[in-house]
Amino acid sequence: MLVQPFITVIMLLFLYAGWHVRDEGNLSDGLEVAFVDTRAFRVKYRHDLEAAELQLELRHTAQTDKLIDELLTSLLARAPQAARVRLGVVHNGITGVTGVALLRFDITNAVAAPGHSVGAPLINEPLSDWNDFLPVLLTGRCHLSSAKVEPNPALRSRLDVLGANNFLACPVIDTKERMLAALFLTWDLNNLPPTGEALQSLTDFAAGIGTQIAAALDQNGPLSPQYPSGE
Repeated sequence: MLVQPFITVIMLLFLYAGWHVRDEGNLSDGLEVAFVDTRAFRVKYRHDLEAAELQLELRHTAQTDKLIDELLTSLLARAPQAARVRLGVVHNGITGVTGVALLRFDITNAVAAPGHSVGAPLINEPLSDWNDFLPVLLTGRCHLSSAKVEPNPALRSRLDVLGANNFLACPVIDTKERMLAALFLTWDLNNLPPTGEALQSLTDFAAGIGTQIAAALDQNGPLSPQYPSGE
């Protein structure tokens, strides 16, 4: 009389265990989920998954930083007598007393010519530092200026600390025409930026570099430099 119910229970347990083994992908994890402490296992599984995702993000960040530095290096090589190039990435910073988000920027990457420093990194600086030339960048064009005539005191002070006399700011725009960042080439005292066709060639090259950096920032771009035509 008891044989049939016992066999039924065994079959149900077998099916129950098999279902979990199939879901987990291996025998030990499946049996652990089915018959041990499922809550503890799920916590452990979630922890392991988060750790794996973190490692993947770290590797991707390292690859992205390497790519961006290579692209900045190629841009610096195309800029006669330039001392350095720095990347300022725009982000939502803090929220002001009005409840409106105040846009900020970070200097996340920089490369310098031999004998020059890249300058100090910047974190959470107000985007209002770019007010004088931000409208130009938003149209997709570059802005060439001198530290002496820069109206923003904070930006002028940073340029002075770098020993920069002139700077060229170029937008980093993605395929959706969103401006994600800006490139800053600087020339130290006694060195001058190019003019005429040479300047146009440089700004065109910077636009191509900016597109690739935007793709990297979007985490959708290739993880190897693809230089614009002429390189």
